[in-house]
Amino acid sequence: GNTVDFKHIEFNVKIQAPFDQSQIGMLVGGTGITPMLQALHAILGGDDKTNKVSMLYGSKESSDILGKDLLDQWCESNGDNLSVTHVLSHEPEDSKWSGDRGFINEALVKANLPPPSAGKDAIIFVCGPPPMYDALCGPRQDKELGGLLKEMGYEASQVYKF
Repeated sequence: GNTVDFKHIEFNVKIQAPFDQSQIGMLVGGTGITPMLQALHAILGGDDKTNKVSMLYGSKESSDILGKDLLDQWCESNGDNLSVTHVLSHEPEDSKWSGDRGFINEALVKANLPPPSAGKDAIIFVCGPPPMYDALCGPRQDKELGGLLKEMGYEASQVYKF
């Protein structure tokens, strides 16, 4: 036997499943889907089916959506416990895409994610490219909450930057 060493980066581990909050929002950009898939495996695969998860997933084009088939399957098999809304920023105008276009914005957050008023019963996970963090919650390395989520009234304790 060969051995494999793993490096644990302390600041990367934000929160572990199971999650106490019944309402979970996910703001995802591109490859930021990776930790969300891990969280969804824990949430959807557990015995406790009380978590309601809503995801806004930003990609450039429909062909860039990572894990779309898996997400579609999970949405179908988990009913009201999981919803995924795709938002495409650079989808060609002449494509057959009928979903949302542009970037994740206040209207989409209000329509799809748990509200700030849910308090301790809601949690928002964010993972994506640096401009997404800057716009939605402030730079990843900043403990303070900034951006759109702060403007909308979310508390730093409700938002986890992956």
